[in-house]
Amino acid sequence: MSDVFIPNWKAGNGSAYMAGLERHIRHHVDLEKFESSKRAQEANLEARTMGSAKADGLGQLQMVVPAREWHRWNMLHPGCWQDKQFVREFMRDNPELRGEGVKP
Repeated sequence: MSDVFIPNWKAGNGSAYMAGLERHIRHHVDLEKFESSKRAQEANLEARTMGSAKADGLGQLQMVVPAREWHRWNMLHPGCWQDKQFVREFMRDNPELRGEGVKP
């Protein structure tokens, strides 16, 4: 059986703690959004640098996905990157990650 933790606030009802927790969570959400945007810009630069790179047997570069986003989506939806519909929707929703000359 699991234990239930009920805090015993010595001064008031813990509203200061909850306000601090909310501020902390909001800060980290904003930070994650900023870092995700920064990673997308770096991936865009990488995709533009590579141009329409082609490799023997691999075909044309379709998109450059930052590793953190790739693993996060794979954790949430295992095997999603093998699903062509998911990849099409991901490219549609993140045009900055598409390779040079790849149509939406």
